[in-house]
Amino acid sequence: MNLSRRELLLAASAIAGASVEETQPAYSLQAASNPASPAINPQYLTGSVDHWPLAELSDAGYKGLELTPESLDAPNIWKKASEKAGLHLISVNAMHSLRPYLTGSLSDAVAWRRRATLDRLLETLARMRDMAIPLLIVAPSRLAEVYQTDHEARTLLVESLRELASAGDTTILLQSAPFRMFTASGDIASIIDEAAHPNIAAALDVGHTLLSGENPASAAHTLGTRLKYVQVNDADNRPGEPGLDRHLPLGEGGARQVDVRTAIGNRPWSVGIVSPHNPIEAARAALHWIEIRS
Repeated sequence: MNLSRRELLLAASAIAGASVEETQPAYSLQAASNPASPAINPQYLTGSVDHWPLAELSDAGYKGLELTPESLDAPNIWKKASEKAGLHLISVNAMHSLRPYLTGSLSDAVAWRRRATLDRLLETLARMRDMAIPLLIVAPSRLAEVYQTDHEARTLLVESLRELASAGDTTILLQSAPFRMFTASGDIASIIDEAAHPNIAAALDVGHTLLSGENPASAAHTLGTRLKYVQVNDADNRPGEPGLDRHLPLGEGGARQVDVRTAIGNRPWSVGIVSPHNPIEAARAALHWIEIRS
C-alpha cells in the first residue's frame, strides 16, 4: 500500500501521541519554503543605504532584509539597494515603535494615543504593500496606564491586532518581549487564538524568550503552527545578571544551538547584526554558529 506524505505524517504522529500541528518542522539553514531566509536586520549599520555592505551580506549567505518602519521613509532607495544586492525585503520590525509614552502602544488606555499608534502602523502597512513586504512584527507593551488592568490591556491589544490585520493581506506577527505584558509563549498563543484572524500569527525572538525564562525550542512548540517567523540573537540570562535586553552575538549568552535550530525548523528567520564595529564578520559568525557549532 502506497501512502501519501501527509498520511505518513498522520500515522507517525498518531504513534507518537501528537497531532501533526504539534510536530516540529525539521531545521533548515535556508527555509526551503521561503527564498528570503536567512534574513539580516542591519540595525547597527550607519550612513547612507547606498554605502551599506549589502552585497557582502549577500555573499555571506543572507537572502533577505528585516527593516524598521523608519526605513520605509525612502522606499525607492531601499528597493534599489536590496535588488542590487539580491536581497528580498521580508519583514518590518515595529518593536521600537511600540514603547509606551515614547513611541506608542497597541493597548494604550488613552484613546487618541492608541489611535495615533495605529495610524502610524497603518501607514507602514500601506508602504509595505507597495514594496511587497509580507510580514510586520509587533509586540505587547507594558501596562499603558497604572489604572489599567491586564484584561483591559489585552482587550485593546486584540482590537488593535484585528484592525491592523484587516488592513490588507500583510501578516501581523505578535512577539513577546521581556519586561512587558504577556511574555510567555502561552500568552501569545492565546491572544492570537482570541483575535481569530487569518492574518495574525506569531514571531519568536530567541533572546527575548531566554530573558522571559523560556527555552526557545519549548516556546516554539507551544506556539505550534501559529509561529511563522524566528529572530535569532543571544541574551545573557544567567542567574544574578541584570537581564538586559541587549542582543548579544550567538554563543555569548544562554542560547544553545540545538534549541535555536529547533525553534527555526523550516520557518523564515532572521539574524540581527549585533556588532557596530565589525558587522560583516558578526553576520558571518552568526551563520557559522547556527550551522556548525555543537
